[in-house]
Amino acid sequence: MLSVRHLIVVGFDEIVARKYLPCIEAAVRAGHLDSYSIVDLESARAEVDERIASVSFKPREVVYLPGSSPLRPSLVQPEVVTDALNGIRARSGPLMVYIATEVQAHEVYLRYCVENDVDSLVEKPVLAPMANGRFAPSHISKIMEDLVGASYGSPARHSVMSLGRYHPIYNEKAVDALRERMARWKAPLTSFHLRAAGGVWNLQHEYETRDDHPYKYGYGMMMHGAYHYVDLAVQFLSLNSLVFPDRRFRLEVSSFGAFPVDQHARIPVPSAREFDDDSPRWAVSASEDQRFGETDITSTFRLVDADSARTLTLGTLSFEQTTPSVRNWKDLPPDLYNKNGRTSSVEIEAQLSTLFSTHVHCFDVPQDANPDKVDAFARITSRANASLLPSERYVSTETFNGVFHSDSNRRLMKNWLRGTETRSLLTDHVMPMKLTEALARSLRNPGWPVSIDFLPQA
Repeated sequence: MLSVRHLIVVGFDEIVARKYLPCIEAAVRAGHLDSYSIVDLESARAEVDERIASVSFKPREVVYLPGSSPLRPSLVQPEVVTDALNGIRARSGPLMVYIATEVQAHEVYLRYCVENDVDSLVEKPVLAPMANGRFAPSHISKIMEDLVGASYGSPARHSVMSLGRYHPIYNEKAVDALRERMARWKAPLTSFHLRAAGGVWNLQHEYETRDDHPYKYGYGMMMHGAYHYVDLAVQFLSLNSLVFPDRRFRLEVSSFGAFPVDQHARIPVPSAREFDDDSPRWAVSASEDQRFGETDITSTFRLVDADSARTLTLGTLSFEQTTPSVRNWKDLPPDLYNKNGRTSSVEIEAQLSTLFSTHVHCFDVPQDANPDKVDAFARITSRANASLLPSERYVSTETFNGVFHSDSNRRLMKNWLRGTETRSLLTDHVMPMKLTEALARSLRNPGWPVSIDFLPQA
């Protein structure tokens, strides 16, 4: 049981206010926290002040920090972060820090927490290294190794907010059920396919102007919503260690992507015309293709035995934003949470050779014309060789209504606030971040494989 701490929330956006503030208030009432403070950017002062005024549970204090430069407004110099957090620590005592700011700014706050023995919870993905103002994925693994290495032996605990750690369908109905079967049958995972359709509609000018969900720094889907499912894919692939605990494996991925420069050809002109978004915005050239981050990415992979070069698992990973959305507005509404009209659909197919297969389909169901009223529905269909596996049926189906993805995130947050979070530690995200790096690198050379050592999670 942790002693009572003071919570610093870095980045007070709509998600924090709507989804997590009730968890924070409950933790204060339960005696896990004494109160909370907010750290945000000076450039966001008006927006944050307005958001604070609208919530009933107020922070103890709010500290605004200057951005590092006009070209990189979300970044803050390390010494500024240190002074600000040390100041709050001096006034409030022991800290916990929830890092919910823009992803390229995660590292400076997480590094402070690791180096100063402060418990942290960082939003997914863990970090997005930058070089000369552009996303530099090849730096991910080294920085992760440095942070994890520096955290060893520390009393502080560091966790990562990721959807697929406490999810009632993905984790408890899919991963856990497959784990039990693989351990009992000694059957490896031989095929794995995951497609996450985000249903997010950005207009061309928004790629250039948005700082709350930017593509303009050279990263896109991989460093936004796709990370949830990269993390989930690693959990599935890691189950092979139940069958082959002593084998060394290598993961090879090859990818293709679509970028904002492709959008004019991909979205029908009549639909784009509704938003005055129906003309090419950028010149078609090789340099423009990756000026902005990817909107869509699809990859093929194989998990291969490093010593024998024999293939164990084949599969595909697809993370796409250009899929059905409910957006029907030209300008982003200031009071709408689901600004991009997101309606996601996720499909996972995991097969155990010739014995068993499970297929998960989880998708959003808009309830009415209000884009913020979205429910979710899930269906799990399994197929089995019931003649060899008498406890299984040839085909079985389970359905689940009222699945709220946010419940998984809230469970993680609640556990972290009370000091009992163990499913999504920073060390658990080394391999998902390494795969994120491989996928992001593979986009730089479409069709060419990138190979990494695959180290299963415990």
